[in-house]
Amino acid sequence: MSEEFVSSPNLPQSKVCLVLISDRKRKLTRELSKLGIRCIDPGSLNGISGSERFHADMIVCHVGGNRLFCASNGDINPRAALRDEGFEVMLTDNAVTAQKPALNICITGRNVLCDTKTVDPTLAVFLQNDGMSILHTNQRYTKCSAALAAGNAVITSDPSIYELCRKNGIDVLMITPGHIELEGYPYGFIGGCCGLLSNDTLAFSGDITLHPDYENIRSFAGNYGVNIISLSDSMLCDIGGIIPLKEYRL
Repeated sequence: MSEEFVSSPNLPQSKVCLVLISDRKRKLTRELSKLGIRCIDPGSLNGISGSERFHADMIVCHVGGNRLFCASNGDINPRAALRDEGFEVMLTDNAVTAQKPALNICITGRNVLCDTKTVDPTLAVFLQNDGMSILHTNQRYTKCSAALAAGNAVITSDPSIYELCRKNGIDVLMITPGHIELEGYPYGFIGGCCGLLSNDTLAFSGDITLHPDYENIRSFAGNYGVNIISLSDSMLCDIGGIIPLKEYRL
């Protein structure tokens, strides 16, 4: 088997071997290591004081293949680690802030869900030139708020994302807000506590069975042949997501 870059952002087609994930929850990275998955820590953002400064979905946006954008105000070391893995690293025009989380967008297939007022301009142009459709939502933390079960299947607790998906032919499951921990905040979000580890496995940062909508989430993912697994027995925690970057190919 060889290692290949995940060609479509967030949507691996086989078993993942490299992910981007915050290492602040070491139990999660240990569990991923047991599954044969290498982890790169995204570091942190300068100029942000909240726990989201450590979140992968705030610091890096994978746009497919070996191409990704990094926050210009992020740490240098993670960029070096990504370059060592063969990635072409592009930087945001401006600093990523809590008010303008410029990389926190949800790419699902050929659609991009994002707040067009806060997305990084260079990233937006890049995606449009790549033939993707930009769909506006007022939820600026789009990646945090949307979990992908498949290329055309989104799980969210955000009403604006839910309506946007419905209007654009994207299958969407609306779940109850809350029930996800986020340090320093009342609660976190579904997209920030999970990621696909293969085309048929969606992994969660805690015990997904503790979520009140577990059965609906399991059934929705199952419609696309996707099983859901828990990486710990703790309450779900918004860690900034698990971003798949490389996968095994025969």
